[in-house]
Amino acid sequence: MTSFGRTLRLLRRRAGMSQPRLAAKVFVSQSTISRFESGDRMPGPALARLIDGALGAGGALSGLIPADPDRAGFQARRPGLVDRAVIVEAESGLVQLRKLEDTSSSADVTPMVAARAEMAVQAAKDAPYALRAPAIGAAAMGTAYLGWCHFAAGRYAAAEQALDRAVAYAYESRAPDRIERTMSYRGVLELVWGSPAAAANMLDAARRDTRAHPALRAYDAGQQARALAHAGEVREADRLLLEADRLADTIDFSDLPVGAYWYTPGWLALRQGVAMLALGRTASARREIAQGYAAMPVEHQQAHWARQWMDAISADRGPADLILPPSRRGRRSAPSSRPVRSRR
Repeated sequence: MTSFGRTLRLLRRRAGMSQPRLAAKVFVSQSTISRFESGDRMPGPALARLIDGALGAGGALSGLIPADPDRAGFQARRPGLVDRAVIVEAESGLVQLRKLEDTSSSADVTPMVAARAEMAVQAAKDAPYALRAPAIGAAAMGTAYLGWCHFAAGRYAAAEQALDRAVAYAYESRAPDRIERTMSYRGVLELVWGSPAAAANMLDAARRDTRAHPALRAYDAGQQARALAHAGEVREADRLLLEADRLADTIDFSDLPVGAYWYTPGWLALRQGVAMLALGRTASARREIAQGYAAMPVEHQQAHWARQWMDAISADRGPADLILPPSRRGRRSAPSSRPVRSRR
């Protein structure tokens, strides 16, 4: 089944719509919808947009269809024929899957992310030298997202493997934002796994290149503060929180990197509150998280990665920082029986 087919089936079922009903809405036969979902056929861009509208998918479907599917597929199979449009389509497809995840879960999108990541890696292998750097950057983006999906499901060995590959791809791409993103994901994995010193070191490396977007670096400074708090380095954690605030003041939110649509003033404020949780400043953390959440766009508030923090501060007990307790860490390569929720 193609990424489009999986996404179509997921969205159709979520909308409570049968194949015949959807077919009638977009003026095709039920068998055509069935073939789209099974991957036997792919719609053209115009029909994909029509289906998208019928399901209220907000671009999640049409974003998975290249402007010229036959040409893109041909290029992906033939060495030297990958062009910049193929790279852009790979990135946009990953962004659409992230937005789909916002309304579903990491588990729902993991098979589609895996397929997209594999396509991006293959495109990088086939790209001519002049396009190798941006192509391998797209592969880094897809592989990092796949690693995060594995992590959210508790598959830690697979997450480490994917994120380590993503870091290598990012460094080859020489793109500061790609390097920052993959190192940041890797650092947060170490943090939640219970290695705060390693996490702080990785997050420090992630934010050091001043060419990376300040929104990304502000996030990393806050996460580094969180890691240092868990390591008992309170004074240094406070310094990093001030650094995060300073970087936040320099952000142009109209010019965010590809795929960083959830970086908003509210989201960064919420993340500052999470760092305060680690410092044990529960009352201040509750206020910061609540205010940050309230300032986020409504569609972001509905996403599981935002709601989880509101659930934490509204619990009767004191909010936890969602770090795995020692009893659940076990060996690094051992999968967990209880998934950890994604925390962007």
